[in-house]
Amino acid sequence: VHGHGPRKQSGRAGDEDVCNGWDEPHSPAWNAKFTIVGGNPGGLFSVETGPSKQEGIIKTVKGLDYEMSSKYTLLVAVENEIPFARHLPTATATVVVSVEDVNEAPVFSPPIKVVTTKEDLPVGDVIVQYTAIDPDTARSQKVSYKIVKDPDGWLSVDINTGLVKVKSAMDREGRYVKDNKYTALIAAYDNDAVPATGTGTLEITLEDVNDNIPSINERRIKVCNNEPAPQLLTVKDADGPEFSAPYTVSLQGMSKNNWTAKMNDTRTGIILTLVMALPMGDYDVVLNVADSHGLEQDNVVQATVCDCKGPDVICTATRVAGVGLPVILGILGAILLLLLLVLLLLMFLRQRGAEKKEPLLADDDIRDNIYYYDEEGGGEDDQDYYDLSVLHRGLDNRPEVFRNDVVPNFPTVQYRPRPANPEDIGNFIDDNLKAADNDPLAPPYDSLLVFDDEGKGSDAGTLSSLNSSSSGDQDYDCLGEWGPRFKKLADMYGGGEDDML
Repeated sequence: VHGHGPRKQSGRAGDEDVCNGWDEPHSPAWNAKFTIVGGNPGGLFSVETGPSKQEGIIKTVKGLDYEMSSKYTLLVAVENEIPFARHLPTATATVVVSVEDVNEAPVFSPPIKVVTTKEDLPVGDVIVQYTAIDPDTARSQKVSYKIVKDPDGWLSVDINTGLVKVKSAMDREGRYVKDNKYTALIAAYDNDAVPATGTGTLEITLEDVNDNIPSINERRIKVCNNEPAPQLLTVKDADGPEFSAPYTVSLQGMSKNNWTAKMNDTRTGIILTLVMALPMGDYDVVLNVADSHGLEQDNVVQATVCDCKGPDVICTATRVAGVGLPVILGILGAILLLLLLVLLLLMFLRQRGAEKKEPLLADDDIRDNIYYYDEEGGGEDDQDYYDLSVLHRGLDNRPEVFRNDVVPNFPTVQYRPRPANPEDIGNFIDDNLKAADNDPLAPPYDSLLVFDDEGKGSDAGTLSSLNSSSSGDQDYDCLGEWGPRFKKLADMYGGGEDDML
């Protein structure tokens, strides 16, 4: 009988040994009992009677290893449940079990590797080489490595060699360190078509170094300024006992004048006492605390001094550095009022800037003493207020005669453009007026003007009506009431300053 089964499996082998008898069916004399009498080193197989009581079922008891043995030859004997009535030879059968090879995962040796190192091991240094062996020796597979579990991200592993190094600074006081031990999980896998993966546990014991500075737990205290009670401050240090207590303490700066500090009997706590009656308020007490190896730092404790007596601290009102609460409230009120005034001023300026202002001189604004002219030279072209057709009638009859204004050739003067802000219109007029006075290109030009006879007679009439009477009966004093300009005329015709001269 031949049997086949995969390696590393326990259970039914899949082959049965069947026997036939002529005793009464299903009686003890008919039922078969099987045993393995040979070829089973290490007890890897077992046999039992099947439900029909006529077959034997062979099973594996332990896992099979193809690399240890690829074939097993078993000798199986069969007999009835009760002895034979007479001596008969025992029937046997040979069962050959062939083991099939399957891909097995690499195996770390040992499964749990323990190493010890300093917690301040530099980054990049080697911690240990943790390797696995592939039991599939006949396959010649390559084993690679990776990190499966590294809670703090401190480690790295070489994919080919299994060399474990420090990737980031380790700390014995880290949150994932238990009893000075840090645990990581390393995986090894082969390069089969369906890779098999095995894991190993790396347990790193971190040795303590003095890398933590002692500090005071209590950061705020309250004391009375009259017969104050001593305050007990506790000191903590994350380092181990070798680098912690006994501690030393000393006051720093101005704190020496008002306080005393000393260690308690166990040298693990600080006794702080106020020795100077201070005004009610909050004060910073600076204490320098050092461990047994001299690693030190300054600790600031905020002490609230209250106007009371003895150990029962009662703070009725709050003062800061001797300044009363009403003064503080007054200062805060003044600051708020100042901020409010600044805000109102900004709002006023913003609203004023947003208002649209009327220009100083509108385009359609016509005043009694302001006139707009397009041209002041080369003849009168402005006919809005005067009828010049009479004066031009002579030239109209002579089309061959024309006026020619010649523009001189000089550098151009730059004029200031009209400003967008109406407030600058005054400066705009003054600047451009000065520029026009010095501009040789501004009309009227120094050019030849052609005049002609206006003809005989004139539709304009005579100007003799403007002649003044030579009689002295005319009263010109009323002209003086019309302003300074007419007063001069009154003096000329009515007699005045000129006659006197």
